[in-house]
Amino acid sequence: MPIDLKLVEAFHLIVRSGSMTQAESQSGQSKATLSRALAKLEQQLGAQLLSRTTRKLQLTEAGRAFHAHCETLLAEVSGRLEAAHSEVQQLHAGTAGMLRVLCDPQFSTTFVCHVTRLYLEQHPKLDCQLDVAGQWHAPAADEVDCYVCEQPPDLPNLVAKPLGRLGYGLYASPGYLDRHGLPETPAELHRHRAIVSRDAPAAALLHSATGSANYAPARPAIVSNDYWTLKTFCIDGFGIALLPDFFARPEVKRKILQPVLPGWKPEQRRIYCAYQRQRYASRKVRAFVDLMAGCLADIESFNIYVGSGS
Repeated sequence: MPIDLKLVEAFHLIVRSGSMTQAESQSGQSKATLSRALAKLEQQLGAQLLSRTTRKLQLTEAGRAFHAHCETLLAEVSGRLEAAHSEVQQLHAGTAGMLRVLCDPQFSTTFVCHVTRLYLEQHPKLDCQLDVAGQWHAPAADEVDCYVCEQPPDLPNLVAKPLGRLGYGLYASPGYLDRHGLPETPAELHRHRAIVSRDAPAAALLHSATGSANYAPARPAIVSNDYWTLKTFCIDGFGIALLPDFFARPEVKRKILQPVLPGWKPEQRRIYCAYQRQRYASRKVRAFVDLMAGCLADIESFNIYVGSGS
């Protein structure tokens, strides 16, 4: 039968106090209660721990051996409880633990990595697991604390908080345009090779100050679900790609990519942070979502990695 820790605590209190009267005074428990606890402990151990005289209580040989273990045991239990209490408080306060984040590929190294760095600098006792969606080993959206995405999945209890909007545009390499010519109207796009996102709609509606035009690539040279792959093939001159403006900006500044029909743009797309409703109660998740929303306005300054033209 397992020994009740309360019996051990009562025995330790009696020994430390030196008498039942003093133990009663220090603990607020009656002498009868303490005496019953001592008797039950002795019964479970099958040995007498204290010898009682009219003047004082004295440890038996078995009592001295057991008490030596008691002091170590109770000190360890107290230390572990204090550590557990501290850890629970830190987790509740959102200053410790693990934050699990999932993000779409176009936001990983270009945005989410940098926001996560800022977050970890503010919360040094927190760790982070950051996964990119679309990989076979990536967790599902309901298995992480939050998911940074363009299209939140339809899952029970999943809340999608809009962080802002992103502009998209058509881009190509100067080498490709030298070989195939620069389109001057949306109608001319049909004769160009396209680099297409597998997850994007088959057609996009482009808008300008003078009207709208449908863009439905007829000759995709490359189809991929990874934006870095799309941009790499675009840089290498395989065709025209529809890319997030912030994502193509570093290459445009270095003349590795060039805007195509910059006056014609699709509707801006929302970027979301999706999370389970119950997980948002965690302070660490709320702090990360708020930081993400605050940083979106500066997304172009976060995108520091530049593709290299051949």
